[in-house]
Amino acid sequence: MHPQHLRTSRKTRRRPFPRPGRGSTRGQAIVFFVMALVVLVFMVAWNYDLHKILVVKSLTQNAGDASAIMAARWQGISLNIVGDLNLMQALALAVDDHETGQTVNAIQARLCYVGPMVAFMASQQAAKQNRVYSNRAFEERLREHARQVREDYPFITGSDGEMLFPEPYPGAWSEYAAMLETVANDGVAAGPDNARLYGDRTGGHTLMVVGFYEAIAGKNWCWFYFNAPDLLEDYTDFLWWPALPDPPHQEYINSEIYGLGLVRRETRLDDFLSQEAVAEAVLDRGLPGMIEEPAMTNTAVWYCYAPSVWTPWHAMATEGDDPFPATGPVRPQYNYAGADAVTRIHERTTRISPGREGATVTNAIVWTAAAKPFGHLNETDRPNDFGLVLPAFHEARLIPLDGSSAPIGGGYDLEWREHIEVHLPEYMETGPHPSDCWYCKQLVVWENPAFRAEGAQWLVNNSHLCTLPSGPGPGSGGGRRRAH
Repeated sequence: MHPQHLRTSRKTRRRPFPRPGRGSTRGQAIVFFVMALVVLVFMVAWNYDLHKILVVKSLTQNAGDASAIMAARWQGISLNIVGDLNLMQALALAVDDHETGQTVNAIQARLCYVGPMVAFMASQQAAKQNRVYSNRAFEERLREHARQVREDYPFITGSDGEMLFPEPYPGAWSEYAAMLETVANDGVAAGPDNARLYGDRTGGHTLMVVGFYEAIAGKNWCWFYFNAPDLLEDYTDFLWWPALPDPPHQEYINSEIYGLGLVRRETRLDDFLSQEAVAEAVLDRGLPGMIEEPAMTNTAVWYCYAPSVWTPWHAMATEGDDPFPATGPVRPQYNYAGADAVTRIHERTTRISPGREGATVTNAIVWTAAAKPFGHLNETDRPNDFGLVLPAFHEARLIPLDGSSAPIGGGYDLEWREHIEVHLPEYMETGPHPSDCWYCKQLVVWENPAFRAEGAQWLVNNSHLCTLPSGPGPGSGGGRRRAH
């Protein structure tokens, strides 16, 4: 064989043979790597979203708690100032100075609005300092209400021609509207969730109870068993409902937002407490002057606790049909309802991980918190024991939401407010209509006779399963939900 051929042959034998399946293995590795990378990206995105939601939730909770405590603290300060002014009026009457007494009354009338508005503004600063920012929907709602106060309140009359909202002092509605606008223009981060607007309907109508709609949505037939046992069988159509109640007509001396719950009484000071007790209160506050006999016997206007508001703290009772699940009763010197502050924080956070078909996902985070001013006249007497407002409040504390004056559904739950103010009157006239309103959707379901028949039949067979809690701790079906 030719030498050249030998060399070629040897070279050919030395060339390495390709390993079987090597190219296929490389392709599988790339696919596996890409899949692992995709999973890793989704895990990182999911962890980032989870961390972000937890951070926003924590900030929202801190902001809500801080804003509620700040509002309650200013409520306590305002009540103390009203009490100091009562004592100053007593000192003025002691020397028959009735003109000063009238000036004191004018200051107290304004303080019943200015104090709560300062509380409202302070609660916004507390929320913002906890990194929660202004809520545009809250601002627009408050700005619109300020317009109503300025343009509607001074001119609305009833069927008898009398003013529905008489001013507590000259120019009150203009001043009050200006304060509301100031808060709105500065930005509203924490909505006042126990707001009691003068035009709000009251009276316990079933259609104005959030639990009714929730019972429909969840087929919670036990709610009907405890709250409206005949409704499922008696109801026919939307014309069956009684008329919606009218707003209550009252003496408007308390702010709609963080009101102090006070009334004015024209009487003698000795109708409340003794001369010695008044003198002791004056001495404790370091006010100059002496309480003489005319201070006790002269008739004057005094700012007092409204008996309908400053009641025993029934919501926190640990005994009765629906006891509060607390470890023990409230101490006697703190056992009173009255002024409190409830705030609502509504934040949103956007995920980086996509939703269905790549859609952007946004989570809503809502936190409500309640607080109230606490104090006592001495170790046994509560601030409202004598009826007259005296300086007695020392601190503000968070309280359970169920122990507050917050209405069911929230005073600043804007979706609920739109329903009861706009959609509900329309429903009463023309019946249910499909819409994006969640509450309206439940009314559409409620109008279905088969739905009501299902509930009535369930109660016939299973009403024994509906029980209320018998003591501290969670209850069974149909029991009252307990908020934080």
